Amino acid sequence: MNWDFAHQKFTLLDQKSDRYFMILVCLVFGVLFINVFVPFNINRWYSDSGLIQFLRLSSYGFVVSLVLLFTQFPLRKLFNVKSFTLKTYSFWVVIEILLMSLVYIFLYGNPLGNFMNDFIFSIKYTLLGICVPYSFALLIIYYRKQQVKIRTMSDQMQTPIQNQLIAFKDEYGKVKFSLALEDILLLESTDNYVTVYFKAGEKTERQLLRNSLKKLEHTFSDYGIARCHRSFMINLAKIEMIRKQGKKLQLKLKNLEREIPVSEKYSPQIEAISSPELPFHP
Repeated sequence: MNWDFAHQKFTLLDQKSDRYFMILVCLVFGVLFINVFVPFNINRWYSDSGLIQFLRLSSYGFVVSLVLLFTQFPLRKLFNVKSFTLKTYSFWVVIEILLMSLVYIFLYGNPLGNFMNDFIFSIKYTLLGICVPYSFALLIIYYRKQQVKIRTMSDQMQTPIQNQLIAFKDEYGKVKFSLALEDILLLESTDNYVTVYFKAGEKTERQLLRNSLKKLEHTFSDYGIARCHRSFMINLAKIEMIRKQGKKLQLKLKNLEREIPVSEKYSPQIEAISSPELPFHP
């Protein structure tokens, strides 16, 4: 099993609005599908008809939505689940299906009879009934998020890169503040936080962000903000001077008094950007 894949983030249900949408889709689909197509001969499970049968069949959809409402809000809050990985999300779906199956048994079955046989039977039909609306809702959410990304990228392409606002997100993916690219100088790792140095007028200011350079590295690479050390990322456009001491490099950035060390791992990348216009002091 590819454990790197299993630990990738699953963000489709991070926002409350997306969770409500998924639950609504499952509810509407459940009520309409069961009453129109009557799968598994479910209309013959009880000797009822007319309005009573309609309400009974519709109740299966309501059970699904109520269980999802419970697992996606109170249960997530109880276990402090703010975001999923693919692995934890798969486990969460299993929990949801098991809970639905248990509710069906207590509402429509005989929990005091052959419980295991009824439980397996309930899991089978719950899985078959929920997979289509659940997957359909996730596909719509994914499509909507991709459309937002496309519009955002289109807006960025139409904006001069030096004037773009760069969003800084915390470890949970929430935007805490934004800065113009041309004002960003340095990102420094400090324990579980990142200190962002930026130009504000004639002064250099700092802003603290709970995150790690490792998570920010891939996000900012397209903007010319690159790793130069285990503890530092720099705006390459702000390099004023590169100074070499033996095998080690030191950087002088505009609007910063301190010099920034360059790890041996990143030295070739920094040396490659040096040019006749950029002072390189041996």
